[in-house]
Amino acid sequence: MRASIKGKITAVAALSAAALVLSGCGGGAGASGGDSATSGEVNLIAYSGVWQDQYTASVIEPFKAKYPNIKINYASKRSSAEMLSALQGQKNNPATDVAIMDNSVSTTGNKQGLFEKVDATSVPNLANVPEKFRDKDGYGPVAMLDAVGLLYDTATFPKAPESWKVLWDPAYAGKINVNAPPSLLGLSLTAITAKMEGEDYTKGIDTAVSRLKELAPGVQTFAPNPDEYQNVITGQTVLGLGQNARGQFYSDQSNKKMGVTFPKEGTVYQINTVNLVKDAPHSAAAKTFIDYALSAEAQTAFAKALFYAPSVSNATLPADVKNRVVPTDGSVNIVPLDVEFLSSARDKWTDTWKRQIITK
Repeated sequence: MRASIKGKITAVAALSAAALVLSGCGGGAGASGGDSATSGEVNLIAYSGVWQDQYTASVIEPFKAKYPNIKINYASKRSSAEMLSALQGQKNNPATDVAIMDNSVSTTGNKQGLFEKVDATSVPNLANVPEKFRDKDGYGPVAMLDAVGLLYDTATFPKAPESWKVLWDPAYAGKINVNAPPSLLGLSLTAITAKMEGEDYTKGIDTAVSRLKELAPGVQTFAPNPDEYQNVITGQTVLGLGQNARGQFYSDQSNKKMGVTFPKEGTVYQINTVNLVKDAPHSAAAKTFIDYALSAEAQTAFAKALFYAPSVSNATLPADVKNRVVPTDGSVNIVPLDVEFLSSARDKWTDTWKRQIITK
């Protein structure tokens, strides 16, 4: 009988030890469950389309080669607003680990408690991100930079238009596409128009709205389909708003059928942050991915693939790439975009566009 009891006690002890080992190796699903930094999976939410294709090829695939035991599950969305909505729906039971999105939207996520703070202890490459590209409260830093550009048909404009005012030129009425808010492009055009009219958009946009109402009848579409770049490339429109990075990429793809330029009145940065989701199910592996995304290797590779400017100070670009990404040295006239303000004003501006500007 004693031998039997002793055997049972030994078996229970062995089972308990095994259970402790399993729990210590990340057997649980929670972010605090000790998940591994070099194995498991990372659930990433980020942009769809060409952005996804190029980011996968230039960043995700090299990451997987470096960390073969980490699987990346990519959930694609067309806009940051769509990403935010998805994360809001998961707030009480997160299924996402990392989100790459526009900083005006990630700021909203920070306020809503959707993201965790990160530091250089768990993300060493954060040390290479200049202070101006870090969140002041310690949330996700800038991962890459771009700027809003004026897209144009090169057959119609052998020389790039110099001013945003070309959008109001009656000669091109009906041949323009404008992405309406909540798209950042439409919000950016609002801020740019306000600056052109001498208006402080943080105090009011009445003058800008009046000018945009004058523009509206000449706009062929406020929701470009298939998108703002292909509309110009196919000749459906001759002018439009777009991101410089994608504009540069599609210019090459179309044999320079489309061009992209920064008009003299200025443009606004389009800044993407990389964010750790609060209570991420795979927090340790997620931090490994964020750290790699901030490496000089990843930043340089993505700049070469899709012309986004790096956010880290130790990335070196070839001259032919550096000349096509948005400068961050002050050489381009940048209209400051107050992301804290825009985060709170986005819904109001979107409603204003719907009620007063979009007429068809």
